Amino acid sequence: METETPTYPERPPSGAAADFLLGFADALMVAGTQTSRVARNVERLAGNFGYRAEIITLPKTIVMTLSAEGKSLTRVKKISPPRPDFSALSELRILSWEAYRNGWSLRQCERRFAEIGKIKKADKRVVAVVVAFGNAAFCRLFGGFYSIPLVFFCTLAGFAARSGLEKLGVGALPRTFAAAFISSLMAGTGALLFDFKTSIAISTSVLYLVPGVPLLNSVIDIFDGNVLAGFSRLADASSIILAMALGLLASLAILGGNAL
Repeated sequence: METETPTYPERPPSGAAADFLLGFADALMVAGTQTSRVARNVERLAGNFGYRAEIITLPKTIVMTLSAEGKSLTRVKKISPPRPDFSALSELRILSWEAYRNGWSLRQCERRFAEIGKIKKADKRVVAVVVAFGNAAFCRLFGGFYSIPLVFFCTLAGFAARSGLEKLGVGALPRTFAAAFISSLMAGTGALLFDFKTSIAISTSVLYLVPGVPLLNSVIDIFDGNVLAGFSRLADASSIILAMALGLLASLAILGGNAL
């Protein structure tokens, strides 16, 4: 049986190819994928353009070297703030495979990449409601019942506060602290007023702040041998967890020992 071999386009200028590939790698990192997948997708695209790519992912920057016919070019790009988006991540991976299989030119890849960047994100109001339902489900799972509506609305309040602070340009750690403080304080106050199980209401009201994607990617990176990137992500996730814990602690200090 004959196998179809990809036809490669004419090799683009190394500078233009490097700029595109660095932007593509940054988009993958922002969307929330592990380091090894970034390298595989970038190398696949570089091979499609007739180059060999060597990529190093550091905590805050991406270093990439393109080489062909004895000439090489090295470029560096700062990594953008993370915004996990599995939909964009899937589209980016599809782009690399489609380009490889169909021999897309750099211009075609840039056009598709721009289209992916324009894909409408999920409405934050819908996301907030889904997250609130998730926290309410955890509340029921951990033994709460009457506190389910309370956890739902406290999660919405904390999520709205975090989104509002993000629009104002506040950093991730202060945002997390404020969201944890607001959600847990409201949950604890409501539970005390209505005589609910305060420990369940308070603990489940902040679960939406747990940085699951960075934690998972950090473990995958470490096992893949990308130890520096893995520990960097682990440190970032740990700082978010610490900010969440401090917000929770601050609300407990106000509510007093009887809250638990």
